[in-house]
Amino acid sequence: MKRLRFWLLVVTLSLVAWTTLGLEDARDLDAEEIVDRVNAAWQGDSFHGIMALDIVLGGQTKSHRLEVWTLGEEMALIRVLEPEIDLNSGYLQSGDELWFYSPEVGSIKLPSMAIGDALFGAGPSLEDLSRGTLSDDYDVAVEGTETGYFLTLVPHPDAPVVYGKLEISVSSDYVMNRLVYYDQRGGVVQTADFTDVIDVGDRRFATVITIEDAYGDRTIQRIEDVQFDLDLDVAFFNLDTFESWGEGE
Repeated sequence: MKRLRFWLLVVTLSLVAWTTLGLEDARDLDAEEIVDRVNAAWQGDSFHGIMALDIVLGGQTKSHRLEVWTLGEEMALIRVLEPEIDLNSGYLQSGDELWFYSPEVGSIKLPSMAIGDALFGAGPSLEDLSRGTLSDDYDVAVEGTETGYFLTLVPHPDAPVVYGKLEISVSSDYVMNRLVYYDQRGGVVQTADFTDVIDVGDRRFATVITIEDAYGDRTIQRIEDVQFDLDLDVAFFNLDTFESWGEGE
């Protein structure tokens, strides 16, 4: 499946072109090393967490609470906890297959391209919440800053991406601070700010992500009970898992 990432999110960048930078500590790192370290801190081999979403659209706020599991880049399961009317519904991504599950109607197979659609009519997509990686559709330039790194990503001319450019500010310990998305004309589409950084084992992790678009609408994502590198079985990523939750109530 071609994976086009919204904000993560998101962030491994398998890059064709890169520039080398030197920081004041005299340590030279190329772009691929930097983004590998960013990804290692952000994604891990597996992930579990609770995500509280506040989607502010036209001055109105809708709140959701989700439980998210991921395994590698192609396995994701998202369970809705709140609102109660949607309890135990959710989404499953398994390789190239994408499913929606509801206790009332059962499972519905979705087209794979739906992974990029907003789950609640606005706000993040399944692709965003599954915390996967950017594809290798960008060239990157890197600059050293006083506090870390500044990455500029420009898509290849034939790349199937919607953005004209991405800019990512990264701290010296490889935590994303800000991600700015530009359209093909150079206008800012949206920004994502990563705050409330905590230590999870040997990684630094931002637990609050605030996304604001050009119209002033916002999504605030708060990540709780963060766990990385769990011993998850592939068999867990199955529609039967949803059904077992319903049976247990």
